[in-house]
Amino acid sequence: MRSPRLFRLLAVATVIVIASMVPASMASAAGEYPDTPVLTIDQHQVPPCTTLILTGGGFLPNTLVTITANGKVVGTVMTDGQGNFTFPYPVPCDAQAGQIVFHANDGTNDLEVDATVVVQTATTTGTLPRTGSSDTLLLLTIAGLLILAGGCFVVASKVED
Repeated sequence: MRSPRLFRLLAVATVIVIASMVPASMASAAGEYPDTPVLTIDQHQVPPCTTLILTGGGFLPNTLVTITANGKVVGTVMTDGQGNFTFPYPVPCDAQAGQIVFHANDGTNDLEVDATVVVQTATTTGTLPRTGSSDTLLLLTIAGLLILAGGCFVVASKVED
């Protein structure tokens, strides 16, 4: 009689072990996120004509993610088997100073995460650098003296003749 009881106990233990494994493997199949989603950028202050690298993680594995910048779709990227992706975003050359807000959405659970970039444009002070000599008066005085000395030599040579 011990044999059927031992058999039932082993069967129950096996079912418990298998049942504890099933929810973990079905989590990604049910559309749950493996980690807390994150979106990062490699630079936070950039000039126009620069390429930013957006890096995402914690999304659904092997899923298409739509990237938007300030509400406009700028591209899509496929996540890898761990739910990670990288996306190059070229900041337009005519971008004005201000913020660019990025969203990454995998479409399954309508999840959005933000990263912000401040676009910096070149600033000018309105003055040009000073080039050339600042000794103009001194040089004009020396030139005048040399011309006067040359004239004196011409007059002296004519007087001797």
